[in-house]
Amino acid sequence: MKHGLGRGIMALLDDQEGTGEDANRTDVIDINKIMPNRYQPRKLFNENSLKELSDSIRDKGILQPVIVTELGDGRYELVAGERRWRAAKLAGLMEIPALIKDFSDEDKLEISLIENIQREDLNPVEKAEAFKEIIERLNISQDDLAKKIGKDRTSVTNTLRLLKLPEFVKNRIVSGEITEGHARAILSLDDIDSIIELTKSVIEKGLSVRETESAVRNFSKNKVPAKPKKDQRHYPEIADIQERIIKAMRAKVEIKGTLSKGKIEIYYFSREDLQNIYGFISGRGD
Repeated sequence: MKHGLGRGIMALLDDQEGTGEDANRTDVIDINKIMPNRYQPRKLFNENSLKELSDSIRDKGILQPVIVTELGDGRYELVAGERRWRAAKLAGLMEIPALIKDFSDEDKLEISLIENIQREDLNPVEKAEAFKEIIERLNISQDDLAKKIGKDRTSVTNTLRLLKLPEFVKNRIVSGEITEGHARAILSLDDIDSIIELTKSVIEKGLSVRETESAVRNFSKNKVPAKPKKDQRHYPEIADIQERIIKAMRAKVEIKGTLSKGKIEIYYFSREDLQNIYGFISGRGD
């Protein structure tokens, strides 16, 4: 696919103009026969905003049709316009104007991302998850994605880094208790306990991003280095094995015990980490 996200939704539509007499057609269809877009990156819809849009639709109707594709069983899947569709249902409409068009799965994914990025409706975590999904589904690099959405590579990389945060912190971003700037600063810390501890402090004290950056520096400076674990100090073989496991699994691992008995603790900080660990243990990893 040669087009990019920066060209917008209409560019994608124009690319396929003239592919057939019925390539594009607008119709009024049963609103209950429309299914949500499975590639929709946005998971949360502001209820107040939907209510306002619903009132407007009830008063003036839908000024712009939603875009759908046929599923082949009398149903349709949304490609763009999910807010309008949800608001129309809320307004009690039984039918809705729709542009019916054939799209590849790649186009559906791209258009969903375009619509939300251009409207800036995604929260930072949803945007990071959308970036990750499009990179994996389209098998492209971060550089490729940056070109597609008209952003620089650093911006894409920084957004994707948010997925490394523990769920507690990601949930605080989604709720609006901390911003993406706060999260990027907190990411400088190297262990989950410190990250969660500082996040709670940022929220409780209402720190700004700059104050958070300062707190991170002080936190790292004043942190007392951990003493070498007794087991590893007396058994260098354990430390060596632990290091090899860490490199192989690409996860934080701690071996506690002696050469004859003990336990291995494996840490994960995201769903992706957990899946990677499972893949390694089950023999399905790289």
